[in-house]
Amino acid sequence: MKTEIDKFVGNWVNDEGCRLVIEKGPRQETIVSFVSGKTGFPIARPYYDDLPSTNMVAELSDCESSLEVELWCQDKGFTLHLTYEQSYDLDNEQRNSLVPTLSRYECDDFLDQYFLLFGHLGHYIRSGRIIHRTKKGDTCLDR
Repeated sequence: MKTEIDKFVGNWVNDEGCRLVIEKGPRQETIVSFVSGKTGFPIARPYYDDLPSTNMVAELSDCESSLEVELWCQDKGFTLHLTYEQSYDLDNEQRNSLVPTLSRYECDDFLDQYFLLFGHLGHYIRSGRIIHRTKKGDTCLDR
């Protein structure tokens, strides 16, 4: 049976070559990994003890219109919101897309310096490019 989360699952890429890998975990949780378009590897998150941008927990928003990815500890408020747009009007080919936004709590303005780690906020489209996990569990691209 398909669920609302299924439309988000897969490999996605934006114009910068940044990639999102969205998977269902073993307990049906949603796991997201972000891969830099510049390096082909996950980024280190300096605000979070340099943990790589892999295996980040995500859940559907209350109205199930977007996927909310925790970029820091849960409930810290630094979140990547991914809205699924079918036949996205701002895509030249009107493909199904994920439209990203970033949010943080107002008091956490120090996080502004880290917004650029996630590239520009252009939309993502599905990609057939293979993304795999290394023996260490890191996510990387086949080049």
